Amino acid sequence: EIIERHGFSPKQNHDVGDYDFFRVACLNKRVNEGIIRCLLEYFPDAASAASDEGWSLLHYACDNENVTLNIVQLLIDAAPESVRSVNRNGRMPLHLCMNQEMDEKTALEILRLLVEKCPEAAQHAE
Repeated sequence: EIIERHGFSPKQNHDVGDYDFFRVACLNKRVNEGIIRCLLEYFPDAASAASDEGWSLLHYACDNENVTLNIVQLLIDAAPESVRSVNRNGRMPLHLCMNQEMDEKTALEILRLLVEKCPEAAQHAE
């Protein structure tokens, strides 16, 4: 509703310049699946857009210790190639996830998904 009040409608290509607001949402400790789903509905191109440092939305989400498996799955579904993306520091989303202090069950589920989608990430040297 808030998004529509600002002149946006679902699934249109919006020229917003960059997607910092979406990146901030992915890093927010209180982000949830509904927020990500809504942002993807209104800004589908954001999923494939990388920051100047080469970070995808999946990188940002995996750098959040409160990320969930469902959020990671949504971002992968929206931009399957993002699981293979390497940022300027040579890190893939898998590497960022491994450095987080999240609960063990969630971490293992996310790591399993990332390795399943991109087995070579486990061997990618940093």
